[in-house]
Amino acid sequence: MVIVYNMKLTQKFKLMRLNRAKRESLDATINRFKKCANDWLRAIEDLGEYPTRGNIHAFAYKRVREKFKDLNSDVVQEAMNRAIETYRAWLRNPKKGEKPIFKAEIVSFKAVNVKIEGHFINVPLLNGRRVWLPMHVPPKLKHFLKLTHRRVQISHIKKDYYVFISAEVEEPEPYEPKGWIGVDIGINHIIVISDMEGKINKFYDNAISWKKRVELKRADMQQAKDTETNKGAWRVLKRLSHKNRSKMSYINHSIAKELVKLAKHRRSGIAIESLKGLRRRKVGRRHRKRLHKWAYRDLISKIEYKAKLNGVPVKFVNPRSTSRTCSRCGYTRSRVNGRWFKCPKCGFQLDRDLNAARNIAMRASLLALKGEASSP
Repeated sequence: MVIVYNMKLTQKFKLMRLNRAKRESLDATINRFKKCANDWLRAIEDLGEYPTRGNIHAFAYKRVREKFKDLNSDVVQEAMNRAIETYRAWLRNPKKGEKPIFKAEIVSFKAVNVKIEGHFINVPLLNGRRVWLPMHVPPKLKHFLKLTHRRVQISHIKKDYYVFISAEVEEPEPYEPKGWIGVDIGINHIIVISDMEGKINKFYDNAISWKKRVELKRADMQQAKDTETNKGAWRVLKRLSHKNRSKMSYINHSIAKELVKLAKHRRSGIAIESLKGLRRRKVGRRHRKRLHKWAYRDLISKIEYKAKLNGVPVKFVNPRSTSRTCSRCGYTRSRVNGRWFKCPKCGFQLDRDLNAARNIAMRASLLALKGEASSP
């Protein structure tokens, strides 16, 4: 019997070109939503307690609803939810700084207020006016619109509008793996993967040189940001930082997608070194600096997420000594110099990251045989 779980998946659709009336109405609704969310943030401050949907709704809903009568009542509550999320994120930030302000150019709807027919979506805008908005729906995503929808969000990004639709999808039970693919968090590479037999050997390092160029450019701009010729340096740095995060996220998405596809094709599981202590790993200053330059937690969360959607089992293993242990005979060296692992006992030689990936795959196999669970 297959046990089915529900998990949330969000898909992005671009709106087709809108006429002037619809564009102005949508912009006005987005602007009012932003003001409403900030009103909720001020109410949270006045409440003086950790915000929950229950206590903040009881404290301020009537006042906020009266002020924003032109918005659908469910949209007002969605603004409340976004304000709570924004405030909680601010509380989790150790630096905190100034009080949070909701700046996103979005409007959010509950599924009950949204209708989808073909490539059109119908949403309530200001003053109870409902409009049909045309979306670009690729053939491969038509099935997604037939799923049970949850939150729907419309975002204004530069000159375009995008619809983000969240839906519940079935999470298949993980299959019984025939083997394991080890994933080593690289130092000279983003990740390195290999299996116990050495049939898979792959280095993901296509972005390392790009990241280095970005860091050099950023350092030059930071040094010159106070000169007269660089008055807009802070603005450029902020834009560069956003592009940097976006590209890292896209690269992580591509790596995770390819890795999960490979594992599913081979009917293998994915073994990843545990996240615990990743940033505190005992390596040299140069290596530690590089570990801090890539969004590894984002990458691993993407691998986990895509693996769940495809029924691919994932195990986290302790990476201790994986780069110093021979993946052929099991002998552990006191230290490894350079990029190449050489076993003094059996003479086996291999790239140290590939060697570590194979050891990670072996440890996952042992955990599976013992029936032990793993945690990130």
